[in-house]
Amino acid sequence: MEFFRSLARVSQNGKWGFINTKGEVVAPCIYDSALNFSEGLAGVQQNGKCGFINTKGEVVVPCIYDGEKNFSEGLAPVKQNGKCGFINTKGEVVVPCIYDDVWDFSEGLAYFKQNDKYGYINTKGEVVIPCIYDLAEYFSEGLARVKQNGKCSIINTKGKVIVAEYDVVLTFWSVVEL
Repeated sequence: MEFFRSLARVSQNGKWGFINTKGEVVAPCIYDSALNFSEGLAGVQQNGKCGFINTKGEVVVPCIYDGEKNFSEGLAPVKQNGKCGFINTKGEVVVPCIYDDVWDFSEGLAYFKQNDKYGYINTKGEVVIPCIYDLAEYFSEGLARVKQNGKCSIINTKGKVIVAEYDVVLTFWSVVEL
């Protein structure tokens, strides 16, 4: 058991819930799965559908989505009818579910997949960097690694290529051959 934001995920009889540091039940073990809390909400799954609860165990977003991911920068990726978008912490759809796949926001941008290509959108759902890459990654320090036509490059948040076309691009934390 690991406490995260003073709450720990617990399992009983194959179901998941949360307790606080006093051992008190905050959310009963009624969920098929549960993620750690992020930005005050935790993704939970019930009967094959996902939603979010708050730190009091109250349902904030009903379990109506396919697939659970955490909030980042006030938005969480969601999936409905095979397409992905984003909701805010109130459960309101901010970016409609129109993409093949989406990933968390970092530095105000999230990469998305559409027709086997990757691009970037902002928190309003506006395409900031067109969907032209074979692979993409999160932004860090204003830069992201992308791959196009078999070569790795580093772009800035405007989509401008800063480091162009290498076989491998090293970062401070890893070596990645995209």
